[in-house]
Amino acid sequence: MHKLPDEMEESSSLALGLYGLLTVVLGVAVVFHFQKSEARLNLSVVSSVSSLLLLGAASLCSLYLPQAMGFVFFALSCYLVYRLFCSDGVLSPEGKAVLITGCDSGFGHSLAKRLHSLGFHVFAMVLQEESDGAQELKSVCSDRLTVIEMDVTNHAVIQDVRKEVAKQLNNRGLFALVNNAGVIIHIGDAEIIPTDAYKRCMEVNFLGTVQVTKAFLPFIRRAKGRIINISSPSGELPLGGMSAYGASKAALEFFSDILRQEMKPWGVNISIIQPGATKTAQVGNVNFWVQQHQKLMEGLSPELLHDYGEEYVNEIQRRITTIGPLFRQHVGPVIDTIVTALLAQYPKPRYTTEFVIDVLKVLYYFLPSLVTDTVLNQVFIAHRLSPKGARKVNNSQ
Repeated sequence: MHKLPDEMEESSSLALGLYGLLTVVLGVAVVFHFQKSEARLNLSVVSSVSSLLLLGAASLCSLYLPQAMGFVFFALSCYLVYRLFCSDGVLSPEGKAVLITGCDSGFGHSLAKRLHSLGFHVFAMVLQEESDGAQELKSVCSDRLTVIEMDVTNHAVIQDVRKEVAKQLNNRGLFALVNNAGVIIHIGDAEIIPTDAYKRCMEVNFLGTVQVTKAFLPFIRRAKGRIINISSPSGELPLGGMSAYGASKAALEFFSDILRQEMKPWGVNISIIQPGATKTAQVGNVNFWVQQHQKLMEGLSPELLHDYGEEYVNEIQRRITTIGPLFRQHVGPVIDTIVTALLAQYPKPRYTTEFVIDVLKVLYYFLPSLVTDTVLNQVFIAHRLSPKGARKVNNSQ
């Protein structure tokens, strides 16, 4: 039975009224959300375009779908737009305290200066209080920037620093902890890297982070704050030559993921940052890598040196000193990402700073290992030579 024109007009008016009501409810919900929250709306271009496209598509679909189905589809679209708007909430840094490890140089040093300029109270942990980086931070002469010497592997020192920070916080919570301190000792084949290098990487990059986190977590829980752990793509991707460093970062990522689950009842957020290849003080220091290579050669057993060959091991050192200066010169993109994780009302569990990292992840998770093993093994050390012993075996077959 066909509807009469009057009935159709009445039905269309009702539908338009319902769609209008939903749009008003969406606007009121967004306003109410940000009124009751300390965050402010900082709508990104991506969210703006996505919202317009989503609502536009829903409106068009409603013209061709049955009325009830079109209404439900439009309501779901409004909810998704609401979630997009809420995800763009940004917190104010005023009155918030952040503790950063590894501020002598690199990411930590630049981050301490950036967060101070934004209005945070920054506790900048340095390995050596007399280092150039520490002295530069001290020269700021601000009561919102406190430079403290702390070795993340020294439990007693960490506890002393904890008392000092608690005194300065004066019963206020600590809004954020940025675990940035880390070391990379050797790059090369897993068999030729000294066991001490594995131990040192684990001691600083993983166990040091665990110790610092456990010490300051009560203050962070009090503030319902957050923890940012600076990891590496090698903590998720098995990049050739990075076994010692990558294993320590993989442990850090696993710890972070579990801690994120456990901290949800406390309202504490945990995020991982995976920076791209950046020329920091250590990575870009050719003299450092020359010295590390000399130590590696001196520590190699005659058997290993014979099997791998001096030419093969020397090639690793040449590749490191060649690619280091080619890394990104500016730490800006990494610092911007950390700031985003700190100020986002709803931070992501993981952030990457370069598109190529996401591409490598897609390759790793969706392509067969026959392909990914070849690709990932050549990311840092693209060997032109095979180990001496392996060449002999292949030639004899």
